[in-house]
Parts: sequence; C-alpha cells; structure tokens
Amino acid sequence: MDWSEVVRKAVILAEKTGYVTFDQLNELMPSTETEPEDIEAVLTALSDQDIWIAEE
Repeated sequence: MDWSEVVRKAVILAEKTGYVTFDQLNELMPSTETEPEDIEAVLTALSDQDIWIAEE
C-alpha cells in the first residue's frame, strides 16, 4: 500500500511541534490494512523528514 498520504498528513500535523504522537499515527493508519513493514516504512519516512514520534 502507498503510505505517502499518511506521511503527508503526519507532516502537516507536525508542522508546529516537530513531532506527531502515536495516537495521531494510529488515527491516520487503518489498522485492518497495516502490516509491520508498513509501520516501519511510515516511521522511516517521518524520520527522514526530521519528525519525531512522541508518546503524548
């Protein structure tokens, strides 16, 4: 699956703070279609754009 739309939305969420939360990512990613490799791809793409993932 192409996760670029999830990454794009996460980047928008992170514009003010520099990070997104795990809860925000969970809302963006449909759990029925998500594989571990997909999660890793999204996290890598966010890391490449210097966006951190925060607990809260």
